[in-house]
Amino acid sequence: MRIKTRELELSKALDEVFLRLSLIDLRIFQLVISIPIIGFVAAIISGLSNADVDVPSKASAAIAIACVSTVYAGVTVLPVFFEGPLYFTMMALLDAGFVGAWSSLIGVWDNDGTGTCTAFESRYFGDQPRRAYFKTDCKLVKAMFAFMIINLCVRSHPIRLALNLRVPEELHLPRPPWYRSVCASLSLTVP
Repeated sequence: MRIKTRELELSKALDEVFLRLSLIDLRIFQLVISIPIIGFVAAIISGLSNADVDVPSKASAAIAIACVSTVYAGVTVLPVFFEGPLYFTMMALLDAGFVGAWSSLIGVWDNDGTGTCTAFESRYFGDQPRRAYFKTDCKLVKAMFAFMIINLCVRSHPIRLALNLRVPEELHLPRPPWYRSVCASLSLTVP
């Protein structure tokens, strides 16, 4: 549904335009933050595979969530201009799901992301002779962990924006004929 800004007073029209633009900016920033995570996890998986070490399932989960959230952020950029309250409600629910996914990934990677590199190397590579990429993998995990925290913070803001965009959309939905009489009988103000 497209709202004609001529029907809104100037302050509400500007609010809606800036809410939509800030939502688009956040989506683009989500893309920029999610893409490096895919690269970090791919490099970590490569390093673990080179050492003939089993790749932990949390690495597969991280790359899967990063890929899906990157595609989601890219797909939801343009419909922000044209969609209505149902779209923004669904977007808020999906964003809440991504916040849960990213926060669980942060919890799973916490020991590896905040621990020392020596602990990381002994955990994944054990008694193998030291190689140069062991330390690189540790630094990649720390960088990936930092990007995950940034991604979690960035993912939480569109939920509020999407819910705020529902309000002007709902005010312009067509009401059924009985709506005014029900509101009047309940002593409610008709929007």
